[in-house]
Amino acid sequence: MTDSRPDESQLISEAAAYAAGLDASAVRRELSAPQGPHRWPRHRLNEVDLEWRRWRLRRWLATDDDPPGSIKLFERLAVAAGMPPAATAPLAAEVGGALTTLSYDEMFPQGPLIAKAMQARVVRQVAARETDEQYAAMMLASTRRREDYLRKLPDDTWWMIGDLISEATRRACVAEIATLPASAGAAYDGGLSPGWDKEHDALVSRSCNAYLGAGPTLVAIHEDPALVAQISARMGRRMYPTRCTYLEYRPGDFLGVHTDQPTCEVSLLFTVDGEPGPMRSYFDRTATGPAALHRWVHDNGQFPDGGRDFVYRPREGFALTGRAVPHARLPQQESAFIGALFYSGLV
Repeated sequence: MTDSRPDESQLISEAAAYAAGLDASAVRRELSAPQGPHRWPRHRLNEVDLEWRRWRLRRWLATDDDPPGSIKLFERLAVAAGMPPAATAPLAAEVGGALTTLSYDEMFPQGPLIAKAMQARVVRQVAARETDEQYAAMMLASTRRREDYLRKLPDDTWWMIGDLISEATRRACVAEIATLPASAGAAYDGGLSPGWDKEHDALVSRSCNAYLGAGPTLVAIHEDPALVAQISARMGRRMYPTRCTYLEYRPGDFLGVHTDQPTCEVSLLFTVDGEPGPMRSYFDRTATGPAALHRWVHDNGQFPDGGRDFVYRPREGFALTGRAVPHARLPQQESAFIGALFYSGLV
């Protein structure tokens, strides 16, 4: 008898379509209600929403992942709003087990969007200094995840959008920045020790700038359906808005060479006001392994020679697959305000 069971990739695609189609609008309203008990900020809402969909996807495939509290809360509220509880595909009962052999990391090599989604890997445990063997094992696992992630990417790892916003919208962004309360964002001066962060699968180094938060104008740009569709088409898979913020750079501010966190698979940047210095992207280092990237930043500092410098004009958008491509912003000569829009995929 011929086995008629669909192949694993088809099952995962079907589960992803199911998870993407879930309507969580009632849950999002409750969690973000200004007078409610939760009052989640928008970025947390977006990121937990995506992780909840990943958990639902894997539960449909009969995995036994234990979700963190934020996902359990999201699920409880979804069921209370009338959504059927997370279910397993009927086929799992027929075959007597999980419909996938892939671990969470193998299925989502871009990494978890919330810190506790993969607690054993992402949350640092209080323990004695790791042994050489433990370090080597973690670096090997991080290297495999990065290799798997790079295979998901399209050939074009950057592109320009000539008319991302209108002049009227740019002026509205300038006005919006002036209304943001001082508590909306925070200055950032520091960072982890330069090198490869093997728990978050990212190249890190020092930075100095200010995150100002966002207002309705920037959020509307971030969530524009046509823009999201364009980014999804470029990436070859559906992308979702995660975070957005205005960035302030003063003379001397910078971003040391780094790769972005899982919430920022695609970074879309545009100038709001002022004269931003160049964003340097090291495309030739994208395929470089974590150990070599670690040595590279230690040997060459925060702004290695080489790379390609991009300066984008007002209204012009620069999109970069920043989770993959090492990039840096050279020390500013003049003040500037930048709009930063970030997107990540469900799968």
